[in-house]
Amino acid sequence: MSLILYLTGQTVTLYRLRRKTVEKLGLYDCDDSGYASLCNELRERAAAPVAVLADLIEEEFHEEILPHTVGPDRSKLHARHAGKLFRSTPFRYHAVIGRESGGRRDDRVLFSALTNRDNIEPLLDVLGRAGIPVKGVYSLPVLSRCLIRPLALKQTNALIVTEQPDGGLRESFVRHGHIRFSRLAPISEASPQDYCRTLAAEIEKTRRYLLSLRLLNPDEILDVYAVCDQARLKALEKLPQSDNSLKLHAVDIQKLGVSVGAHELPPSRLSDGLFCYLLYKHRLRNHYACGPHLRNWRTHQLRIALRAATWLIIVAATTLSGINLVDSHLMTLERNKLNQAGQRIEHAYDRVAQQLSLEPDQALAMREAIDIARHLQFDSHGLKQLYQLLGHEFSTQPDLVMDSLNWFTAAQAAAEEPPNEQRTVEERPYLIGRIRGHIHRFDGNYLAAQARLSAIAGQLAERPRVVSAAITRQPLDTRTDSDLQGTMVLNGDAGSAPFELRLVLEVGDEPV
Repeated sequence: MSLILYLTGQTVTLYRLRRKTVEKLGLYDCDDSGYASLCNELRERAAAPVAVLADLIEEEFHEEILPHTVGPDRSKLHARHAGKLFRSTPFRYHAVIGRESGGRRDDRVLFSALTNRDNIEPLLDVLGRAGIPVKGVYSLPVLSRCLIRPLALKQTNALIVTEQPDGGLRESFVRHGHIRFSRLAPISEASPQDYCRTLAAEIEKTRRYLLSLRLLNPDEILDVYAVCDQARLKALEKLPQSDNSLKLHAVDIQKLGVSVGAHELPPSRLSDGLFCYLLYKHRLRNHYACGPHLRNWRTHQLRIALRAATWLIIVAATTLSGINLVDSHLMTLERNKLNQAGQRIEHAYDRVAQQLSLEPDQALAMREAIDIARHLQFDSHGLKQLYQLLGHEFSTQPDLVMDSLNWFTAAQAAAEEPPNEQRTVEERPYLIGRIRGHIHRFDGNYLAAQARLSAIAGQLAERPRVVSAAITRQPLDTRTDSDLQGTMVLNGDAGSAPFELRLVLEVGDEPV
């Protein structure tokens, strides 16, 4: 829905436009009381935005040739030139309608203005004080260009003639698809025959004026399209055409309204409703309104934008909340599934535990037995090799007696020297054995006993898979950090000479 104010020099008409209908809501005089009634009507409609369509007699048109420019420079140049042409009014409009064919190919620019600002300014001031948003002020002659396609104008020169409210006959000259001139002539409400005589006289005046402005050449034909009702249409069809320079085409206003989309145009010979519908349908940019007159409209647009942004935020927040609710629901379902699975596992564990007849101390003993079995399984090869080495050496030395054998496993060898930094040491299992024994029937010669034990350690160190073999305790401990121990006798058996041997063996499946 859209509201349009149709402004003439005497009255303002309020129209409500919909998709296919044009509805006249009220007619108001151009005075203080009429403007007050109009503002009250608009306030009852929640101060909806309005557009002003101006159909005034004080509207001038000029065509100028200006240098071709583009972008912001063009707008500044044309606005400055419009200010020079129409100094007494701020309601100015300009548009490029073509370019010259030769030379610099300059722009042909159409300038127009509402020269009597007293016809439009009071209405805009009243609407501004009432807080009514004004979309823009539009020129009815410029809007007449929207009739070119519905009328199927293919001629070079065409004159569109319509009858307007308050006794006005609007004549808009179109050349090469652009409005070049428009005038509003007075016409009284008379019979169709009087309308035909007035129309013929006004067309001839307009033609002579166009010839004087050189907008029309004397040898060119002017096609006239008269938009009227059925009564005037029949009278125009009976009108003889004696002038070969003019061709008159009568157009039914109701059929023209249907062709533009207004299927429910009010039955009338006047064309104000038709032009309001054209403005509603084409939504042109503002022609004459200045910045202060558009302040309420811009505020209205900002309010709509903020409201739209708020709704977008609400929709986005609602969507995200819905997503979070769905995720929370899915997580709750997953947690319930995990809880159910954990409960099933606990029940299964309880059933298995109930079937076992072991006491807690028996279970602990079983675990220790399993650990011992694992150690024995791991160390079986290493113990076998250790027993073979010690058995071979002790069998060749019958006076060496083994008192105890302690062993343990390690992940890496306890080498005497650190490995070379350039070589990567592979971590493999090692068996470390600690053998304590003594020399039976020792004769008291400690040096010979130490040399003998050192020789045995050297022989063991040369055996395969032996990492190191060392005498960690001599029969006579001569280390500086230990107490001197031993027994000195002169004759006979000196007793036993204790010793301790440390053997590091690499565990493997190959025989020693």
